[in-house]
Amino acid sequence: MRPPRLFNLMLTAFALVIVLGISGMVLSFWLVMGQANPGERRWMEAEMAARARATELAAYYRQTGSWRDVERQMGPLPQGFGDIKGSTWLLDANGRIVAGRRRPPILRGNEAVRRIPIIVDGRQVGTLVISVVDDEEAFPVGSVDRRTILLGIIGAGAGLMTILLVLATIFSRQLSTPLRHISAAAHAIAAGDHSSRVQPANVRELADLAASFNRMAAALQQADQQRRQLTADIAHELRTPLSIIKGRLEGIQDGVYEADDEQIEALLAEVALLERLINDLHLLALADAGQLPLYRETVSPVMLVNEAIRSFTQSATERKVALTTTIPSDLPDVDVDPQRIAQVLGNLISNALRHTPPGGEINLAVTADADNVTFHVRDTGSGIDSADLPHIFDRFYRSDRSRTRSSGGAGLGLAIARRLVEAHGGQIWATSQLGHGTTVSFRVPVASPLSPATSYEQEPAIHPTQWPL
Repeated sequence: MRPPRLFNLMLTAFALVIVLGISGMVLSFWLVMGQANPGERRWMEAEMAARARATELAAYYRQTGSWRDVERQMGPLPQGFGDIKGSTWLLDANGRIVAGRRRPPILRGNEAVRRIPIIVDGRQVGTLVISVVDDEEAFPVGSVDRRTILLGIIGAGAGLMTILLVLATIFSRQLSTPLRHISAAAHAIAAGDHSSRVQPANVRELADLAASFNRMAAALQQADQQRRQLTADIAHELRTPLSIIKGRLEGIQDGVYEADDEQIEALLAEVALLERLINDLHLLALADAGQLPLYRETVSPVMLVNEAIRSFTQSATERKVALTTTIPSDLPDVDVDPQRIAQVLGNLISNALRHTPPGGEINLAVTADADNVTFHVRDTGSGIDSADLPHIFDRFYRSDRSRTRSSGGAGLGLAIARRLVEAHGGQIWATSQLGHGTTVSFRVPVASPLSPATSYEQEPAIHPTQWPL
């Protein structure tokens, strides 16, 4: 079951606050009414009714602007309110009686008098006077116990506040605890501990945030491991040729080797290896930074395949490997940098030649759809284990650990191919089965009609019969 959304949690919290607030007010009123004696409740009900009558009188004055004919229009004033009986008068602003008993009230000392001002537009326009005679000893007219009312309101408010504070604490912890864990994990990652993770929260948005944070931490941990491995691989790849060059130069200096053409050629070969490695690393760095220059042209896929065939025919012949093509007619042109795509094909064919035994075959095929042209390089080599297949495009990765640099390369060819294809907006992938060879494919977009026309003429595909091996 998925955790609740933050919106639903906050909505529930606000709804509880509203419900508890209303309930608290009702409870306060109930406590006040419950703590008052019956006589006090009778007086409070009477005064509420009297104030309601005063409100009606204020509305009449606001409408008519005077007290003329007030009793004719609204009826005579009641002689008492609720269960409390007494005398009632309506006085104007000057204290003259305009409604009720025409005789002024005569106070004998045992009356309770209530004077309720009538306010219209901020000005007192009259007074509703109620006079009640205290005939019952248990009925303290006009002396409601304010202390009891105050204590009831304070008690109800304190109880309501306690409940709200408990709910606020629960909801706050639901939100703050996961955020504190994420903050602590972020500080740990900033300090170098990329293994730090956070537990899923009980709120859906915070649970999604925790999952995203964990994915980010895992990616950072993997990137850090790759960086460390890359540094170690570069150091290893540079150390070996430098050690060879240093050893040979020291041998020549000590007279162990002669500075003849053979030694110079060996030194130049190691220098060329270093230069190629550095150039490959520089190309990858440019691709990673998005600064790899591409000089696009509209070219035919057939031309790209033919150039690759010509470049590797001699190497394939020497290894006794057949180099064939499968190219349909009417292929659309592609908008690519011909030198970069030739480099991709060269890396793929060179890699296939290293893994294809004598008597094997390497086939270059091209297919197309409405949006892309796909190149396939198939070989009949030993294949790649399924555990190694997801990593063959990683830098310095060799599926066969027993291969040396001279026989297996530095492990940058497929990484470079991937970055070059992605720089063209394409994709590259590989399929393989042990003992049945490997197929590496990549696709690039078809040239749009607005692309500049190519300066190359369409040339026929080179067929295997034209390149006997």
